[in-house]
Amino acid sequence: MVCGEPVDEATCRRWHKDGWDILKCPSCGLVFRSVMPEAAELDDIYAEAYFLAAAGEVGGQGYADYVGEAQLHREIARERLRLLSRHVEPDRLLDVGAAAGFFVDEAARAGWDAAGIDIAPSMVAWGREHLDVRIELGALADSEQAPNSLAAVTMWDYIEHATDPRGDVLAAFRLLQPGGVLALSTGDVDSLAARISGRRWHLLTPRHHNYYFSASTLRLLLGSIGCDVVWIGHPGHRYTLRYLVHKGRTMVDAAPLRGLSDRLASARVGAVRVPVNLGDIVTVVARKPHDAEIRTDGAGTVGRAPTEA
Repeated sequence: MVCGEPVDEATCRRWHKDGWDILKCPSCGLVFRSVMPEAAELDDIYAEAYFLAAAGEVGGQGYADYVGEAQLHREIARERLRLLSRHVEPDRLLDVGAAAGFFVDEAARAGWDAAGIDIAPSMVAWGREHLDVRIELGALADSEQAPNSLAAVTMWDYIEHATDPRGDVLAAFRLLQPGGVLALSTGDVDSLAARISGRRWHLLTPRHHNYYFSASTLRLLLGSIGCDVVWIGHPGHRYTLRYLVHKGRTMVDAAPLRGLSDRLASARVGAVRVPVNLGDIVTVVARKPHDAEIRTDGAGTVGRAPTEA
């Protein structure tokens, strides 16, 4: 949670979708799944089928072909690295939710001492074998990185999957050296596209997405752990036609669209990349202050070292 206030499920339900109730906190506006997945469920949720859709599968969940769109992931990674370079010099970096490691690989090519961590065994194994990148298998809480040792922690399209987003950003804060940055992206539930789409919003997929942030709730979350937001925006990216049609099925999963998705999976035209920006994905860069001091109390708050008079 962001504000820590109790949420009454009976009065705060915003949607019911795919078998899950989705609630909205009346105090801070955070939107989230009413029941978080158990740790034992995660292997099934992020099994290989999440990264490679079977022909005819229903719902447009996950990725059509994550590894097959390597060039798309690399292009987006380079855009994100350019943003990151405006706020911190290349040094040690950890990418949380690294999947197969395309961002880690691009970061290493750009001069970063980069590593990643992810809970999906198939992706971690693929990245180690085919990209020869350093990726740990596990959650951020399990990371072997030393406190105050990283110049950057990145969480691209990750925090919506987290079962404890506050715990994850707090863990990232502890790993960052003073002056280091935390950069993340996620869907913006307060965006015009999300509000118009309602329960059909393409990022409202509660089997995989547990939390639905906005620019304002991200500011609250990052501010609550002591980070200073230094940049926030809604940059667009290029996406393949096969990916766009696949994700369009989260809105309308009609038979003709499923057929088109199956045909584009193997057709050359499916790999054509087009620029898209619905304004519903928010990107944030936040800095750990140079005078930061981790101070954890019973509520898990973080503060700064007192300044001298």
